[in-house]
Amino acid sequence: MKTSLLKLKNINIIIFIIIYELIFLFILYKVFQVPITHDETSTTAHYSNFNVWQIMMYPDNWPNNHVLNTLITKGFLGLFGKEQWVVRLPNLLSFLVYAFAVYRIIVSILKKDSVYFIPAAILFIANPYFLDFFGLCRGYGMSCSLCTLSVSYLISGYKYLKNKDIWLAFSLSILASYANFTLLVFWAAVTILTWLYFLLLRKGGIRLVIKPTLIILISCILYAALIAVPIYKMQSTNQFQYWYSLGFLKGTIFSIVQQALYGSTSIIPNLEFIIVAFGIIVVIFNIIYIVIQFRNVKLKIINNPVFITTTVLIFTSVISILQCKILHTPDLSGRTALFFYPLFIIVFITTIFVFSDIISMVTSKIISIFITLLCLYHLANTFSFKSVREWWFDANTYEVINYLKYTNGNQPVSLKTNWLYFPSFYFYKYTGKLPLMDLKDYDKSIDINTNADYYYILAEDYKTLEPKFEIVYKFTDNSWLLKKKTILKENKE
Repeated sequence: MKTSLLKLKNINIIIFIIIYELIFLFILYKVFQVPITHDETSTTAHYSNFNVWQIMMYPDNWPNNHVLNTLITKGFLGLFGKEQWVVRLPNLLSFLVYAFAVYRIIVSILKKDSVYFIPAAILFIANPYFLDFFGLCRGYGMSCSLCTLSVSYLISGYKYLKNKDIWLAFSLSILASYANFTLLVFWAAVTILTWLYFLLLRKGGIRLVIKPTLIILISCILYAALIAVPIYKMQSTNQFQYWYSLGFLKGTIFSIVQQALYGSTSIIPNLEFIIVAFGIIVVIFNIIYIVIQFRNVKLKIINNPVFITTTVLIFTSVISILQCKILHTPDLSGRTALFFYPLFIIVFITTIFVFSDIISMVTSKIISIFITLLCLYHLANTFSFKSVREWWFDANTYEVINYLKYTNGNQPVSLKTNWLYFPSFYFYKYTGKLPLMDLKDYDKSIDINTNADYYYILAEDYKTLEPKFEIVYKFTDNSWLLKKKTILKENKE
């Protein structure tokens, strides 16, 4: 029996490494192949040009400056130069942090020889929308990896009464929120749980609670002081006006599920509703389990991963809801709510752990195979090598550049773009990759009087430009390249 368990343990570890290496290589491929997207350019061409203190204090009021990501990107640009892979390197490396965090969580909850080890590992990466952000120069992938690692140390800290792990969890929650301010709600939840750890689980009286309480309080005050200026700048200038509130259930939970499905179609009607309902049932089950166990073993339930993972998710959700109600900020949704995905998966893993003790090995193997195949099918059916879902409209930037190079050779060419496409092209102009292209200025409106040779537009813009431009190439149904009509150019000459 011991030999078979040891063999399964080794197999699990090997398969885990292979799966996460493959996903890392897929992301690496996209780092090079997917054109720079709309929101990435600001970090490279704007914020990274400021000094460290200016970045930390926000040089403007826009929320695009994900501070920790900007600081690390600035450092990498200084080391390796202005390259596409360089600006995306911080989040690519963050995936390795995420993999380490996932491994720690699975080992802490299920053990290395569990039949659920591999399906649990795949669940953490079975979201192509989530994976997109590890290949982009934004703070979302980095913050999610730090968030997941924080929870992993919170689990081991509570389970084995390790003060060091608790302080690591607390520190990582600060870094996670500094990589993306939407995780301030997560930091608040971990702060409460850090304090509760010393209050409830460390024996020795009030004196042993005072010291960690003071450390937590001083740390929170210092961190709040550090981020006060950026938060004030954004809040005072209504930078959250671009989002709106639909309520936590519809605005946050449903949006996460919708993005995770990545636009895939299903023969199952109301699939989104089914997934959300299943998630709610999982959380309710865990709450009931905690209540029952508390009646039996009292405070010992607090050491159980079921308690800590469920509490982290609930605390973070409640704080997020309260933030929206009290501060009148919009609900977190889509990419701003991305960190809820690993938080829920962690809770689901603890649910699997509870059921694994009450169902047969045969049933466990069937469930394990089913979860694995379902997740792999979803990834294979939705994973895109050419684009990312959030900024799908930038998928053809390379093709436009290559078309202009092919048709114009070494001759200078001027290009005007719809404002939506402009940042992607500007990155390559800014980094010196388009020496022969005269990229016209950013313009929110369509300028029919531009002197540009070409105009890259959304299909809906064509009616405005039709008198002076003609279609030369349709890259997609909605992304068209126009060229100034020859007769107009001849008359001008």
